[in-house]
Amino acid sequence: MRIWLAACEQPQRLQYRSTRVGGPSRAAPCPTRPGLAVWLVATLVFQCGPLEAYDDRLTPETPAIRGHLAAHDPSTIVKCKDRFYLFSTGRGIQSKSSRNLVYWESGPPVFAAPPAWTSVAVPEFDGTFWAPDVILLDGKYHLYYSVSIWGSQVSAIGLATNPTLDPADPAYGWTDRGPVLQSRVRAPYNAIDPSVLRGPDGRLWMAFGSYWDGIHLLELDPATGLRRAPDSPVHRLASNGSIEAACLHYRAGYYYLFVNWGSCCSGVNSTYHIRVGRSRTVTGPFLDRGGVDMANRGGTLFLEGTGKHAGPGHVGILSEAGQDWFSYHYYDANAWAAHYGAYGPAKLALSTLAWSADGWPVRTNDWSAFYTFECDARDENRQYHGLLENGAAFAFDRQRGSVLDLDGTGQSVSLPPGVGYARTFAAVLKWRGGAPGQRILDFGAGASRGFMLTPASEANTLRWEIDDGNGARSLEWTRPLPTNRWTHVAVTLDGSRGILYVNGSAVATNNTMAVSPVDVRPQTNFLGLGRLAAGTPFNGQLASFEAHGRVRTADEIRAPFIRLVQPNDGARYEPGGLVQFAGAARDFMRVPLGASHLTWRVEHIAASETNLVFGPAMGIAGGSFIAPLGAAQGKIRVSLTATDLDRRQAIATATLFPGPSWRAFYPFSNGGADASNRFDGVLEGGATIQTDPLHGGVLSLSDNRAHFSLPAAVGAMQTIAALVKWDGGSSRQRIFDFGRSARASCYLTPRNAAGQIQCAITPDQFSYVHTIESDTLFPTGVWTHVAVVLDGRQGILYLDGRPVGVNNSVNLLPADLGATDCWLGRSLSPADPFFRGQMDAVILGSAALWPEQMQPPQLEVSRVNDVVRLRWPAWTTAFRLSTQAELSEFASATSWFLVPEGPTVEEGHLTLWRPIGGPTRFYRLQWPF
Repeated sequence: MRIWLAACEQPQRLQYRSTRVGGPSRAAPCPTRPGLAVWLVATLVFQCGPLEAYDDRLTPETPAIRGHLAAHDPSTIVKCKDRFYLFSTGRGIQSKSSRNLVYWESGPPVFAAPPAWTSVAVPEFDGTFWAPDVILLDGKYHLYYSVSIWGSQVSAIGLATNPTLDPADPAYGWTDRGPVLQSRVRAPYNAIDPSVLRGPDGRLWMAFGSYWDGIHLLELDPATGLRRAPDSPVHRLASNGSIEAACLHYRAGYYYLFVNWGSCCSGVNSTYHIRVGRSRTVTGPFLDRGGVDMANRGGTLFLEGTGKHAGPGHVGILSEAGQDWFSYHYYDANAWAAHYGAYGPAKLALSTLAWSADGWPVRTNDWSAFYTFECDARDENRQYHGLLENGAAFAFDRQRGSVLDLDGTGQSVSLPPGVGYARTFAAVLKWRGGAPGQRILDFGAGASRGFMLTPASEANTLRWEIDDGNGARSLEWTRPLPTNRWTHVAVTLDGSRGILYVNGSAVATNNTMAVSPVDVRPQTNFLGLGRLAAGTPFNGQLASFEAHGRVRTADEIRAPFIRLVQPNDGARYEPGGLVQFAGAARDFMRVPLGASHLTWRVEHIAASETNLVFGPAMGIAGGSFIAPLGAAQGKIRVSLTATDLDRRQAIATATLFPGPSWRAFYPFSNGGADASNRFDGVLEGGATIQTDPLHGGVLSLSDNRAHFSLPAAVGAMQTIAALVKWDGGSSRQRIFDFGRSARASCYLTPRNAAGQIQCAITPDQFSYVHTIESDTLFPTGVWTHVAVVLDGRQGILYLDGRPVGVNNSVNLLPADLGATDCWLGRSLSPADPFFRGQMDAVILGSAALWPEQMQPPQLEVSRVNDVVRLRWPAWTTAFRLSTQAELSEFASATSWFLVPEGPTVEEGHLTLWRPIGGPTRFYRLQWPF
């Protein structure tokens, strides 16, 4: 969507004309003032091809898997018929399945009641089975499982078989085969955590074990799945003070052994991480990359906690369609786990598995979060959205545009816990000076664990300090942060060394800093405020903040920053359809780089063939291209390269997939018609169209059963936005409710039973519900713009363009529900009341949109004596005011020039006063390309 707003000074009259987003023009009343004229132009391109289902299969670029992901100790993933299955720790052994490896559903437990032998083998066993593994052997699925209790060596591994994993198959049924292996106190091993592998020679092996003398190996009989012989040898493979969760894998002449070191089952306080070694023979020795035997505490680090993925563990490996994948569980640092008393419920993850040239598994789980503070605390990478706290607001800087302004009285930004699990932190900021101990950032957990950055310590030095509970370690410059000057500050920590950078140059190094944020396990993260009573709020401005999952080099720290405005990564395209692209770049000090510094390249990738679609195109900030007609398979990659004045480069990419992309718009100027001519709605139960003095035709839901019915296809939306005037009344009214039933729906209520604005989404109310809530009261009797955005990784709730609620762990999309009923003003639960009020300008979209893509900002113009006042909403700080003298090239971005003066904030609006005189001037708001 491109949004242009223009206002002009004219000597004789005032006119107001608007074109609605996606809808027809209609006049809006405006008082006449001599000497001014205003135009608002908003253009939205709709893709209007036929709506067809698409196969949302897992690819290496898939942002995240979705669905019922609660899982601890997931098994290897196996395929049965056209579905994938896995099993995990839980009562009766939990199961999950997926058609496409992307969306996962819960299945039935393996056992309704534990086999009788389990309570004999482990007298205190409570029916919670641990760490299963599954393998297909000669047409029958063999499921191995652990029977034990916490902290005990009295354990057993059992076996159950099934001819199919499809519960709907008449042949489905688990048959327990009894114990495979048992252990007692003072045994040389602990019989838990089985991992089963059939080698290239047909022999069947089971790796197992935990803390008690480590990981061991036992040969099984392929015919029965049980121990080959009562006295068959047990081989010791790996040992460490804390070790378990073996995974045995064969590839290209090597046997690989993955294990977990550390502790589990404490949410983000778990210290699990994954190590690996390999051997030419299945019985060992397994050596790490340094040649150290895993039986003697060897093991190359494969994956540790980073970002929201704390405590990764229990690897399983799947090869599908020529790609290796590995499954594991992690503790979601962005979600609260009440049973742990900390963040970090256990969830399933599935990632690509690569191999180095010399045959070692490679996975970095790298990630980045970027905050540009153009209008809120969004993460440009759409994963770690933050919230403004205590009245934090924005100011305008002539070079950098919108910046976060914190005046030292407690304004701050709260960030989700996962942002703290990083190796590099960087910010561009301007400090106004003041008392020592101010907090640029302060992340941590309680009083004993945390890390912070202050512009001036008690010793009057720029200081970084980190403490994992074992004493503080620091990085310290010889001077404080400069005052009233934009400065770039960065810190990198690799687990053994820390480096502090100022303006891209290293100013302090600590080679004994054997601690990193993952050791701190932060759960409370603030920019501009101390997490505890200690520390003084920051007094200054931030132009950007970023966190990276790996250590960035000095060159990377000084590289440009790219904002790829559109298309979004993971967006859909239709072969033969128009795809728009737009972007901008800044140098590492966040000074804008012009279009001459940008290069675009668009490629279509299918199988192993890559074809150029567009570019290389230099010197443009945006444009469009036609997706090839033959691109129904594969993907399109849009790349934007930025080169700064010192020839440093950065690249940003968006990967697009074939499939329908749509938006629907309901202006209620023509009944329930969708202005995009796709999804017309129906007025039901007494719903009417009434005339509002400001908005014209609006949907009125004042009758007791009035609602607006939409086609089921809109239930696949990721964005819904509307102007709403609520009359108030009882709780649990529905602004919208899309789904199959009251137990499988996505809805928004202006007031839940606790008085909160709440959006909830669930495919099965009895299993799991994700909510986005805000304590902000929903206004009554006034028009309010409300929006909900769900992208499969997080959900954001907006009021008047401002985020008021964020849930960074919503791993569902409305499309996952298979909606049959989509209603405005009515609940899928018959017990809930109907909505009472009015709605207008309802937008639904198949993509996750930012607020400025949902509604055009209104540019207001008024004259006071010999000056003109230009006002626009404060949430639109991402837009820049530009001007020109002629309107003949209205569609040309190059004919407009940015107004050098910055606006001030007045009564929730950005305001700029300009003198009247001279030739006619036109103004508009636009993206600062």
